[in-house]
Formats: sequence, C-alpha cells, structure tokens
Amino acid sequence: MKNTNNKVRFIFLILSVFFILSVTFVCPGCIGSKPPRYIPEETSTTIVKEELIFGSDEDEQLYSEKTISVSSTGTIKTSPDEVSFYIVISTEKPSSEEALSENSAVSENVLTAVKGFGENNVKIETSGYNLYPLYNYSEDNPPVIYAYTATTSYIVKTQMIDKTGEIITGAVEAGATQINDIIYDLSDETRSSVKEAALKEAVKDANRKAKAIADEIAAEIKEIISVKETNIYYSEPVSASRIKGEGGDDLNLSPIILPRELEVTAEIIVVFSYK
Repeated sequence: MKNTNNKVRFIFLILSVFFILSVTFVCPGCIGSKPPRYIPEETSTTIVKEELIFGSDEDEQLYSEKTISVSSTGTIKTSPDEVSFYIVISTEKPSSEEALSENSAVSENVLTAVKGFGENNVKIETSGYNLYPLYNYSEDNPPVIYAYTATTSYIVKTQMIDKTGEIITGAVEAGATQINDIIYDLSDETRSSVKEAALKEAVKDANRKAKAIADEIAAEIKEIISVKETNIYYSEPVSASRIKGEGGDDLNLSPIILPRELEVTAEIIVVFSYK
C-alpha cells in the first residue's frame, strides 16, 4: 500500500513538472510576467499646410531669413490752401410771401458780390433753406403769428486764402446776416501731394533706423522685403470765430489772420533682410 502511494506521488510530480515546462515554453509571459504590450499598426497622418493668403512661396521664404522690422513716421507741415465758411441770409416779413421774396432778392445780391471775386475761384453751394412763422404769446390767448422768417444758407469754398476777409466783407455788405464756421483746411490736391511727401520722409526714417540697428549688431542690410502703410494723420482744420451782420452782435470785419500750419503724418512698417 505504501509503495502504491509513492508511485502515485511520483507520477503526480512528473505531471506537474511537465505542465510547468509546457506552459513556460508554449505560452511565455502567461505566468510570472506581464502580458506583451500592444503596439498599434502605423497609420497615415494628413498634415494640413498653412494656406498662403497673400503673396507667394518666394515671399514666405524671404521672411524666413534674418530680418529687421521697424516702424517709422514722416511729418510734413504746410499752410492751409483752402477756406470754407457759411453765409446765412435771414429775412423777416409780416407774410410768408414777403419773407420769401425779400430773402430771394438779398440772396441774389450776396451771391453776385461773392461771385465777383471770380466764379472759377469761388465754389458756392446751397446748404439749407427754411421758412417758419413767428408767434406772439399771451397768457390768456392762443399764440398768434405776427411774422415769417425765411433763411437761406450757402457754403462757400475758395483757395484764395488772402481774399477771405474781402469776400466776407462783400457778402455782409450785400445783405448777409451771418457768417458761420470759417474753416481753414487743405484742398484734395494738396492733401494728396503732402501725403506722398510724408510717406517719403517715413521711408527715410525707416532706413535710418534699420541702419542704426544693423550697425549695432554688426550686420549688413541686404534689401527691403516689405513696406506697409499703417496710418495717415491730418491735423484738425483751423476754425475762426463767427461774424454777424446787420441785426447781429459784434460785427467784426477786421482782416482775417492766416492760421498756423497744418501737419500731415504718415506711419509705415518696413521689413529689411540682413546678412
């Protein structure tokens, strides 16, 4: 009986050893180690290249070079070469017909006086026309119309700066009741030419700045890659005081004093390449 038990134990030991060896060689990693790491298969990836909105690939390549970017300004001062002002003609009469008729006659006289300085030199446009009643108010009675006022206004523009005082004096003497908003400014032609001059000064300023930077870093400027205009500033037009005619206060027909100079400033950004 004892020999039988020993045989059973021996057979069981042999089978256990055989099982362990089989598992070790047939399924490595199943016992006593971690399972193998999962490595996914390689997949294709789509690379989205940035779209070039403006310019070309060559420009993009240039920007990859060594660059110096500077912002610069150029300012030009110049005297106003255009003046504009409003001429107001106001007439008051008992009836609307009389007010309109009177206003028309005075307006014709004023325009004739202004155009006398040269129709090619003076530009006149109607800017407003009004007719309204005037009321007499009492505590116990409803308002009563006692007269009508007709008002016509014109805007006058001229480049004869030195004749401004004479033109205004002539208009007032011809019947204008008020001169409003005397404004000294630049004509469109002058604005354009002065802007170009300011841009040229801004470019010169950019060249000076880029050279100073390049000298400091022991580099040599190669070329200009780009120039961008960022802003153009015009100083505010100069306004003079209001002048009133007959029926107004403090009529001042003294010579018009020419205003200070106006400024035009250009701002740009320039990118240089260097070596």
